[in-house]
Amino acid sequence: MKTYSLLKAALSQDMNMFKYTAKRNSSKIKKILFPICLFSLVCISIGTYAYMIAEKLSPYHLTYIMLSMFIMMVSVLTFIEGIYKSQGILFEAKDNDLLFSLPIKKSQILFVRIVKLLLFQYIYNLMFLLPAFAIFIYFEKPGIDFYLISLLMSLLIPMIPTIISSVLGYIVKLVSSKSKSKKIVQTLLSSIIFLGIFYCSLNLDNFVQNIVIKANSINDVLTRIYYPLGLYINLINEFKLLDLIKLLLVNIIPFILFIIIGAKLYFNIIYNSKESNVRGYNHKHNKIIKRKPIISLLNKELKRYFSSVVYMFNTSFGLLLSVVVSIFLCIKGPSIFDSILASYNMPNDLSISVIFYFFILFVGSMTSITSSSISLEGKTINITKSLPIKEELILKSKILTCYVIELPFMIFSNIVFFIRFKPDFIYIVLITILSLAIILLSAVIGLIANLKYPKMNASNDTEVVKQSMSSMISVFSGMGILISSIIIIIYLSKYISYSIILVMHLVLIILISLILYLYLMKYGTREYKKINV
Repeated sequence: MKTYSLLKAALSQDMNMFKYTAKRNSSKIKKILFPICLFSLVCISIGTYAYMIAEKLSPYHLTYIMLSMFIMMVSVLTFIEGIYKSQGILFEAKDNDLLFSLPIKKSQILFVRIVKLLLFQYIYNLMFLLPAFAIFIYFEKPGIDFYLISLLMSLLIPMIPTIISSVLGYIVKLVSSKSKSKKIVQTLLSSIIFLGIFYCSLNLDNFVQNIVIKANSINDVLTRIYYPLGLYINLINEFKLLDLIKLLLVNIIPFILFIIIGAKLYFNIIYNSKESNVRGYNHKHNKIIKRKPIISLLNKELKRYFSSVVYMFNTSFGLLLSVVVSIFLCIKGPSIFDSILASYNMPNDLSISVIFYFFILFVGSMTSITSSSISLEGKTINITKSLPIKEELILKSKILTCYVIELPFMIFSNIVFFIRFKPDFIYIVLITILSLAIILLSAVIGLIANLKYPKMNASNDTEVVKQSMSSMISVFSGMGILISSIIIIIYLSKYISYSIILVMHLVLIILISLILYLYLMKYGTREYKKINV
């Protein structure tokens, strides 16, 4: 009964992937249709790719290979998502103190939180699996056993990746809890793991070369890498009770073992994390230091940023990647650009300078810190609003925070590139101004989106950073800016030289940034005043 009550309470808090804070006068139909439309849009996009693959495989009755590819992709995405989602849901939930003070078994608390983490993964996975299953059904017209087995497989898919990612999240938390700068250590360890996965994906051929040589098909490669996938493919092709039992056991047994073993360590890791906060407190901070309001606000924003692992990880990964890629490009030299152009059928006249321009545009447009900065204030926003400070200054401090965090990474990447490839002075000025302008643009878009859709009562930071409407708008806006810029620049290069096009593009970015900034300073302050918790 306790487990049921805990589960009901946990699942009552923000289990909608596309949930956002709507206005009071918004109709119920709009609140329901909006997430359905977003979900359907993603499904249609995924379904299009699934159809393109299945159409080629269907004449040879190999459509099941398409299912193998999509299930493997979903498993990898589940693993990647789970590494940092586990930090917010398992270890840093706001109700830790309350739950651990109640007469409840630690295994029950861990079980409920793992189930909640799994349910997030189910919602996420369905966007990929439903289109793949639908396309398979369209081409193969399977029997009723396919529907039952696929339903079971959909429930089992996230289990092993979630358990493995939670174990890695536990290790990251364990190591970081012994450090005074535990949040930064958590972010660095999570980023290292994620960069390792990214590196492995780039060198996948080297890692599975031996398997590929022995395999007769893509399906053999995938099923040998991931055993449950092989059992599922065997079941939909030829049902065997032994394969079904194996499929259940290979997923459920690790789940049970994780709950039993993890429960014994669960309380200790959270307790040690809180204890390190007390030990690391410096009483010298009791001294009153007089600072300018903008500096005090900036310090507050930076402290909030570095206090949240999921916030740092989600926004700093692109920045860390920019440093890694810059060093990688310098080591490999121009040859890496030639291979990129050949792989993606890009125009041969694209220079290294133009590609690096796109790269800086990518890093800046896809890094959005401000899309969550207001929501993460939570109830403390009332304290900030009560201070004798203008709202414009508060918003400016959030933009300045973006420069403090992002600019050092961009400057490092730029300097490394300039030293290695020695571009002309005009290009150096162009890239420097772009770095400043794109940070402003992404910061302003994030603030406008967060003011429009604030999420002030989230139970943990993961809900704000990964599941809020403002974050989604910022991501898609950045993606739109990047893709449209690349398409327009490449198209216009047929008629105008790249140097002129890049200058025109940069002027456009600056103009849009300034217009949105003025809009934010005029109307954003009103929206900020309206936010009440």
